[in-house]
Amino acid sequence: MGHTRLGRIAKSRKWSAVVEIVAGEGTSSTSQRTIIDDVTLIAAETLKAAEAGLDKATDDPGIKFTFYMLTQLVLAARKDNWKENLAKIGIQINETSTFFELNAEFQKAVDRYIFEHYRVTDINEIAIKSAGEALTSIADKIQINLFGNKSDELKSAIRNLSTVKGFADLGQKFFGLFMTRYLNFYLSRITAAKTGTARIHQLGDLTTFNRELQTHCEQSARIVHDFCGQWYSKTEYKEGINFDNSSKFLFIALKKLQAELKQQRAET
Repeated sequence: MGHTRLGRIAKSRKWSAVVEIVAGEGTSSTSQRTIIDDVTLIAAETLKAAEAGLDKATDDPGIKFTFYMLTQLVLAARKDNWKENLAKIGIQINETSTFFELNAEFQKAVDRYIFEHYRVTDINEIAIKSAGEALTSIADKIQINLFGNKSDELKSAIRNLSTVKGFADLGQKFFGLFMTRYLNFYLSRITAAKTGTARIHQLGDLTTFNRELQTHCEQSARIVHDFCGQWYSKTEYKEGINFDNSSKFLFIALKKLQAELKQQRAET
């Protein structure tokens, strides 16, 4: 199967505006600041320029399946025979499996299914990496040993993510990381070209900017935090979570986050 990529940056006025902001061109006030000072503005303008691609991303089967698998992973931990239920969705673990191995199996299962049933795209690769990082960050937050746990401790840790709050935290992290990676897919080409300029003195500045961009996107994803938890709980109780209803939720959640970043642009 081929790999569908997001494509090159279009030479449009919108992208020219992003380049100008990153380079500090256009206004004297901007030129006196580093890009770290303008994370919110840069994120908003990058989203504006890449909006068409994000609209298409909401319909990408890969991101839909990745999010669906996140729901199935945490739901499996509610059941007594959780290893058997994980096996049904392609995740193989045993009594000695660590969180790191579980996460790796999760990502392999998603990757394998997408490769076999859909077309591999940049969007689904971004989604898979975001899901894996989201799981790891939440594990670190609740102090799971990534490289050594008993099976029942591992199950208990994942089960914590199947509560309203647990899934709300996981959802916010996933959507925040996805938006970070999506924006940086485009933005990194511009920032790399501008490293060594007055706005980006050295690679350390770029690293700091990327970290601040992630923080900004994750904080912006707070808009979907409660929405994730409430949807997860109500949907599982009323009808059960499946690919179709999780895909519909994903679409709405991404639109909510997109609208939040647009609002920030209007306020900047």
